[in-house]
Amino acid sequence: MASTKDELRTSIIKSDRSGRLRYTQKYRDEVLAAFEASGMSGAAFAEHCGLKYQTFAGWVAKRKREKKRPRRTAGKGQFVLAEFDTTPSVSGGLRVELPGGASAQLASAVQAGLLAALIRALA
Repeated sequence: MASTKDELRTSIIKSDRSGRLRYTQKYRDEVLAAFEASGMSGAAFAEHCGLKYQTFAGWVAKRKREKKRPRRTAGKGQFVLAEFDTTPSVSGGLRVELPGGASAQLASAVQAGLLAALIRALA
């Protein structure tokens, strides 16, 4: 992380008409990582970096929200794409595409129970 105001300016994306400064996501991540390791107060750290405290506090709050938010994974409550396959090589049937790129082709209704059990086991 840069330690002087001149070095900080190199991470600015742009300045808009109102004079607000825009920073790269990489720079924000570096600043927040340095803050977590510093042991300084938020106000002192923001001043040290030459940032407005409100801007810095917004970055910290956003990171806290992202850490609390559970990551979405394939499983219960999510849809699975299912469509009838009309390619000439397949004599009709149901094709199911699972998250992650796996797919299954059903040639008969008997296989539907097996596929349902497989999807439940993967969820």
